[in-house]
Amino acid sequence: MPPEELNAWQADLEVYEAEIVARHIDPFTVMTEERFRQELDNLRGALPAIDRDQAVARLMRLHHQIGDGHTSIPLWDFGYHRYPVEFQMVDGQVFIAAIGADQARALGAVVTAIDGRDIADVVAEVASHAPFVENAGSRAVRIARYMSVAELMSAIGLAEHTNRAIVTLRDNQGAFDIQLRAVESSQYTASLEQRLEYRRTFVEEDVLASAPGLSFSYLAAAELGYIRFDYYPSMEQMTEFGSAVRSIMERENGRNLVIDFRENYGGNFYVGLMLAHELNLLDGVDWAHGVYVLTGQITFSAAMSNAAQFSDILNARRVGEPTGATPCGFQDMGSFNLPNSGLLVTYSKRHFCFAEPVGDALPPDHPVAVTLEHWRDGHDAALEWVLEDIASR
Repeated sequence: MPPEELNAWQADLEVYEAEIVARHIDPFTVMTEERFRQELDNLRGALPAIDRDQAVARLMRLHHQIGDGHTSIPLWDFGYHRYPVEFQMVDGQVFIAAIGADQARALGAVVTAIDGRDIADVVAEVASHAPFVENAGSRAVRIARYMSVAELMSAIGLAEHTNRAIVTLRDNQGAFDIQLRAVESSQYTASLEQRLEYRRTFVEEDVLASAPGLSFSYLAAAELGYIRFDYYPSMEQMTEFGSAVRSIMERENGRNLVIDFRENYGGNFYVGLMLAHELNLLDGVDWAHGVYVLTGQITFSAAMSNAAQFSDILNARRVGEPTGATPCGFQDMGSFNLPNSGLLVTYSKRHFCFAEPVGDALPPDHPVAVTLEHWRDGHDAALEWVLEDIASR
């Protein structure tokens, strides 16, 4: 590392150390303060012999060891590139859930190696750096996501080049390789032209109400309203959305209701409580048996909190997989940027408990696992369970 860059990084680490200790509500519950400072000193000592990307990766690894999901280095807007592929991880298998049209054969194929490194080794190494991890569910989600970050994969020795990688795959025809060339993050989503989806598109006609991150559809045959809740709007937008849903449910004499949190990374759980307030005004809903919350590995932060709260205040039954967040732990994310590198650092400001007894995930009342075959077939097993339950009543 050149002297000028070395000085800048040394200054950044001074800021990092001071800020994380001052701002985090309790940074040394998993990692001792002595070990934290020793690891930081080790990183300082390594700086002359490493480059920027390696410094970022080593700081990610250190920060990861603080041990809560909201204390992370997410690499947002850092100028890093990504391989044009979406990896997913189910039952310990990594597979391709989205990719460009010119490599469509790879869709649904299982990954066995990256640049010749066995996928088990890749998973283990990325796991020690991945941000936003609180349990096995969020670990699988984040490992899969950060395997596509080109500079990170190169910096931790899992890819030979920063701009390309060879991925070895297996499908029912055998083994084959594809080459992925990294693209700018701004081009990433557009590059994923072919996609698998385990969630059923639940629309009988058109979406009847919507807000940022939210849509509402209605299935008359099951007297069922379906709220797809992927991210949090403003409080005002949620109030308008909840009122619209209530009007439609009253007009249709809806008896059953699903709130789908399976791909919600979180936000402001007080906004979610406004939705519960609006829904609770519905007298026609079967409040004893007819309310369901769908959860999964991406049900994180405020979405996990609302899933727990809705079980209590809406008498909802949780269906699906355990959440990717722990119901009793650190939340309410704050952040700061390191002054020279610009690297974003997040930390936890509060400690909340939303469920007893406390485990490392909020469990479903009715477990329904998502399998690789569900992804490949577009089979929504959790929603199917709900429809069968409604039919049985």
